[in-house]
Amino acid sequence: MFFNNKLLLKQNLFLLITFLVASLSFAQTKGYLNVLDFGAKADGKTLNTKAIQRAIDQCYNNGGGTVNFPAGNFLTGTIQLKDHVILHLQAGSKILGSTDIKDYPMYLPLVPNNMDKDVYRALIRGENAKNIGITGSGIIDGQGKDLQINKIRKSDLEEIHKIYNDKTRYIPGKGDDQRPFLMRFVACNDIKIQGVTLQYPAKWTQHYLNCDGITIRDVKVFAHGGANNDMVDIDGSKNVVITGLIGDSDDDGICLKSTGEAIVENVLISDCILRSRTNPIKAGTDSYGGFKNITINNCFIGPSITEDGYSGRKEGLAGIALELVDGGILENVTISNITMEEMAAPIFIRLGNRGRTPKPNMQSRPIGIVNNININNIVAKNAGRTGCSIIGEKNHPITNISISNIKINFDGGGTLSEANEEKPELVNEYPESTQLGNLPAYGFFVRHADGITFRDVEFNYNKEDLRPALLFDDVQNVKLLNFDAEIAKDTKAQIVLHGSNSVFIKECSPRSSNVFISIEKNSKDINITGNNFSNISKPIHIDETIRMEEIKISPNLTGKSSLFEILQPSIHRDSLGMVKMYFPDFIDIFYTTDGTDPSKYANRYWMPFEQIKPVTFKAMAIKKDQNSSIAVLKLDRLKVLSPQIFPKDQFFNKKIGVKLRSNTKGASIYYSLDGSAPTKDSEKYTKPLQIKRTSLLRAIAVKDGYEQSDKVYSKYEPVKKIKGVEYKYYEIKLEKLPNFISMTSKKIGSVERFSFDEIQTKEFNFALVMHGFLNVKSTGEYTFFISSNDGSKLLIDHKEIINNDGAHGSQEKSGNVHLSKGVHLVEVRYFQAGGVKSLKVLWRGPGFEKHEITNQELD
Repeated sequence: MFFNNKLLLKQNLFLLITFLVASLSFAQTKGYLNVLDFGAKADGKTLNTKAIQRAIDQCYNNGGGTVNFPAGNFLTGTIQLKDHVILHLQAGSKILGSTDIKDYPMYLPLVPNNMDKDVYRALIRGENAKNIGITGSGIIDGQGKDLQINKIRKSDLEEIHKIYNDKTRYIPGKGDDQRPFLMRFVACNDIKIQGVTLQYPAKWTQHYLNCDGITIRDVKVFAHGGANNDMVDIDGSKNVVITGLIGDSDDDGICLKSTGEAIVENVLISDCILRSRTNPIKAGTDSYGGFKNITINNCFIGPSITEDGYSGRKEGLAGIALELVDGGILENVTISNITMEEMAAPIFIRLGNRGRTPKPNMQSRPIGIVNNININNIVAKNAGRTGCSIIGEKNHPITNISISNIKINFDGGGTLSEANEEKPELVNEYPESTQLGNLPAYGFFVRHADGITFRDVEFNYNKEDLRPALLFDDVQNVKLLNFDAEIAKDTKAQIVLHGSNSVFIKECSPRSSNVFISIEKNSKDINITGNNFSNISKPIHIDETIRMEEIKISPNLTGKSSLFEILQPSIHRDSLGMVKMYFPDFIDIFYTTDGTDPSKYANRYWMPFEQIKPVTFKAMAIKKDQNSSIAVLKLDRLKVLSPQIFPKDQFFNKKIGVKLRSNTKGASIYYSLDGSAPTKDSEKYTKPLQIKRTSLLRAIAVKDGYEQSDKVYSKYEPVKKIKGVEYKYYEIKLEKLPNFISMTSKKIGSVERFSFDEIQTKEFNFALVMHGFLNVKSTGEYTFFISSNDGSKLLIDHKEIINNDGAHGSQEKSGNVHLSKGVHLVEVRYFQAGGVKSLKVLWRGPGFEKHEITNQELD
């Protein structure tokens, strides 16, 4: 019996093995194909494009299955995925992108979009395909560093015009990029990318345009092959799940885009580790359709591990960037449980009106809508000095934003001048968290918003910062609940309101500081209740535009029972020495200068008066038997306002006229031109200076009874008049254009026109100042144009005509000027921090159309 069972077992085992072998054989021929069987060679040298495509085509013809890549290096150009085909990369396998641009044929995708002129090649692509994917433990390497210099040549234009037969779409032109994406999928359904490592793309790493059903799981990305190396771009796609991604990118990390008309919707991003030199998590900038129903949680965000790159900076830009600038809608976004390190600005939300369109000559959409954003449970450490921001447009506010359970540690170091700086609107600019420089609040600068809640929020800094923690400018319906922030002694206030209405502040227990909240510029309907102000010497400050009826206050822990007792008179001395005092409702103010507390028998304030000498003011408002809190202001001797220099820090040709001025009436100005320190014994300024050689101008302003002004200085340097353009080249890491005249150049040379095509430069972190003499044939109005990738300015005869400083991505700006017939000095300043190197200088005038300034037009 036992023997028979044993024999039966052997027979069954034989049948099972036979069945498995047959099954494996069937799988190999039908559903499981090996690229080696189609002629591919894993030597890293043989171009396998045709062999790999044959395997994919056979798998598709079989009804679908898996195309397997065993261990080895497979060099290839463009391959196209088809319905029901999965590429599987075994451990030790690597797909290598060819370094010859000819191995990436051009194609025009089905879906028109703003990227048409930039995106027409890819290593792996799919179009109108379903149930496709890439899985396994292998690597896809774009070898992007060897593809960075590829630009469209004249010989390529004929091929482009054959492919781009739809003239209503954007068409690549000479000088545009030819760099291929690592992966691009257009109008595909049910895509799965799992387990693989993606590295060194030539341009974007992954682009999913108008797709439905994307799963990216446990993928590793190292996007440092060159410029524009985004990690993942979800573009006009829906039903997206990204989990377990670990990535480091030169440009944006996981980036939601809407370059066409479709909306990005129903997106889940979770459990990711994201590092970037720019924005690890971003929606925008392209937003023609927009974004809705986005959930992001349980992620770590940090700076790139790289020291240098083409984009951004080592510490990154915005950790979370939500940008809507091309119309569309951004709504229903939840971001939670995020940990950050560094980043210039942990949170950046921007509504703008740049107005890009999917096709040329289309009408831009009206300014979009940003609504219903919930950000909670965020911990950030060593955030930069810039500060976070939520910025809408005038009459187009961002609405319904909730920021809760947030703890952010900032670098600090902000100054009083930064706190008082008025920031421009920049309505149609490229949005970036750093575009306004250091913000007037070290924590959050909120402008043009309606419905903002800060709940359980805490800020601190590593270095004393003299900016307020929060500044609300033109904001309605603010709720501030349990907020606290570290604040320096000389800071105006922890919170500042400018023209903001319907503000509700409750349950705050701020640490010791001079002022908790400063209410200014016609702010109205301010409600303050249930706060602990026991550590605050001055809970509320108001300016002369505020009336007491606009502030509603109920019991707070202050030791004082009414608003009148809490408020103090406002005392301010302006730069000309005029002292102003204010208390709302025209209630009388009494003050002393001898150190005693004021009473109704002290000096009564009637109108502004001059005070130059050192003094300590004490002031109090008195109404019948009620006294306000006492305000104290200690003043030093008034300092003369420093001389202003026009123009300042300039290159010139034969000579330059320089004017000096102090706004302190009656002040005298003394100067030196040899770099020595000016005194009252130096030359006295009486008329404009004519400077004819390299000079260092130093100046002071003095007036009897006043403290001497600070010293100011300005440098002047002549430039040669040559045919063409003289340039000075600097190797330096910059975020904004520097004062070139104070720097030492690495080399000096000449070129035929305002272009660096003939100049040997680094890929990034360099700057140029260029001078040429333009021969204007007739007097009239002229328009100049300058386009650059990172930053540029154009000056004519020492006058700034165009400021294109700090842009991200190539952008053209223009400026108008009236010029007389003759020769004029043109100065171009440029810096390159990353991305594609680009600089063009053009002009248009009487009798001629817009064109690049030629060598023949330079005297």
